[in-house]
Amino acid sequence: MRNWASICQIMRHADKQDEMAYQKYIKDMVLEIGLGWHVEQIIEQPSLRLGSMDRIVPDILVSKDCRNHFVVEVKKPGHVKTSKDIDQLVSYMKQLETSVGIYWGDEMEVYYKNIGDGSRPILLMSLHFKSFDSNGEDFVSLFSENCFSIENILSFMREKEAKRAFESNVERLLKEITASNFQDEFLDVLKTYLMKKGESENIVDAVLSQVVFRLSAKSEDVDHIAMKDVTEYSHATEKNVKKHRRNNGKAQRYAYNLIEQIIEKNPTFSFEQLYAIFNRKNYIENVVRVKDESRWFMDEEDVITIADGTKIVISNQWGFNNKSKPKMDNVRAVAKKYGIEVLLP
Repeated sequence: MRNWASICQIMRHADKQDEMAYQKYIKDMVLEIGLGWHVEQIIEQPSLRLGSMDRIVPDILVSKDCRNHFVVEVKKPGHVKTSKDIDQLVSYMKQLETSVGIYWGDEMEVYYKNIGDGSRPILLMSLHFKSFDSNGEDFVSLFSENCFSIENILSFMREKEAKRAFESNVERLLKEITASNFQDEFLDVLKTYLMKKGESENIVDAVLSQVVFRLSAKSEDVDHIAMKDVTEYSHATEKNVKKHRRNNGKAQRYAYNLIEQIIEKNPTFSFEQLYAIFNRKNYIENVVRVKDESRWFMDEEDVITIADGTKIVISNQWGFNNKSKPKMDNVRAVAKKYGIEVLLP
C-alpha cells in the first residue's frame, strides 16, 4: 500500500486531458496499485438497471464479497464542481445502497450517508492532492483494500465529530472569558479570594481600583517562541525560511515546471536525453547521486520517475540574473522548442 505522498505523485502525472483516460488512471494507478483493490473489484461505467426501464451508470464502483463498498464520481480537472455533481453522487449511493461516495476532480471529497433514513450526506473529508494535506494518510488508511469497512468509516466520523465538538466548546469558552463583561466577574472572584486570605475589604478595593485586567487569547507564535531556546528557534526559522525561498522562488518553480512538462510531452526520454537539453550539467540529477540535498527539489512528491526507471530530481538553484546560471533567452528557446507555455518569472 502506498502512502499519500506517493498517490499525490501518481496524480500529478495522470492524463488530465480526457475524462475517460483520467478515470482509468484513477482506477489502475490509485485504486488498484495505490490502495490495493483487485481489478475484479473495480468496475468502470457499470450499466445497472433501475426499475423496469431506467439504468444508472456510475463512473467507478468498488465492490467486494458481493457488496458495494463505495462509488466514485469522476470529473476532469478544470471542471467547476456544482451542487448537481454531488446530488448525482448521492443518487448513486442511494440506488447502489452504499453509504460511502467519493467526488474526484481537482480535489477530492468523501461523503457518508446513512441509507434509508432520508438524512443529508455528511462531508467526511475534503482533500487536495498535496503531500502535506492533513487528511491524506487518513484517506489511505480508510480506503485501502485490506482496511476498508463501514465500521472504520463510522469510527472515523465519530472521532471527527467529537473533535469538532471539543474545538467548538473551547472556542465558545474562550470567547466568554475574554469578553469585557467577564472582567468584572473575574474581579469579584479575585476580591473574594483575597478577603478569604485575610485581607480587609477596603484594602482589596483600593488595590483592585489600581489594577487593570485584560484577558485575551494567547498568540500562538509568541507562545511557540517562548517555549523554545531563542537561539535554537532563530536558527531553525532561518533554515526553514531559506528552504521555503529556495523551493518556491519564481525562477526555481518555473524551471521545475518546465522540465516536468518536457517529461510529460516526451515520456520516452532517457536520463541522458534530458540531461543534454540545456547543454549544461546539474539541472537534473539521478536522485542516488545527490550529495547536497539543499540544492535539489528533494520532497517525495517532487521526485520524478522517467521511462528508463531513473528517479530524477530537479535543481532549485535556477536564477536569471546570475551569469553562471541559465539565461532567459536560452530558457525561452527550450520552452518554445518543446511547445511549452509556462509563465516566465
